[in-house]
Amino acid sequence: MPNRKAVVDALLQDVVGPGHHFNGARGEVVTMPTETYEDVQDAMAAILERVAVAVDWRRLLVEASWRHMTVHPDHKEDLDRYRSEAENVCGECLAEALLQQRMGAPDWEGEPSVEMEHQAVDWAAVVAGALQHRRGTIRHAYRTPHRAR
Repeated sequence: MPNRKAVVDALLQDVVGPGHHFNGARGEVVTMPTETYEDVQDAMAAILERVAVAVDWRRLLVEASWRHMTVHPDHKEDLDRYRSEAENVCGECLAEALLQQRMGAPDWEGEPSVEMEHQAVDWAAVVAGALQHRRGTIRHAYRTPHRAR
């Protein structure tokens, strides 16, 4: 799936850094051990899986559709007929709803965009520095995914 690959590749680049070279004929990384590269790729896929399961997708869709109807002028008339299903919700509204930090119903008219405060954080370096405090293997207890009723 293109979205999965895009997320995994973005996280992977944050960890291993840019500028790696590949041998196209063999499909192997030249500038670092291929096994290490693939291990990091698998770890980034594990992060994505944990995030995908942790998101309350029903609530996300409700908040995204509410934002979409509030922020985009062509949907103002839908406010009177608001439904919790997400019809024609754009990617921008889904991203804003996913990044929303406030509890309760967000004020999309007053604050239509979430401030991106963490873009300059080198998260991979922070995690690497914290790994010295890790104790044992982490077994993540996956939540049951939210099912559409």
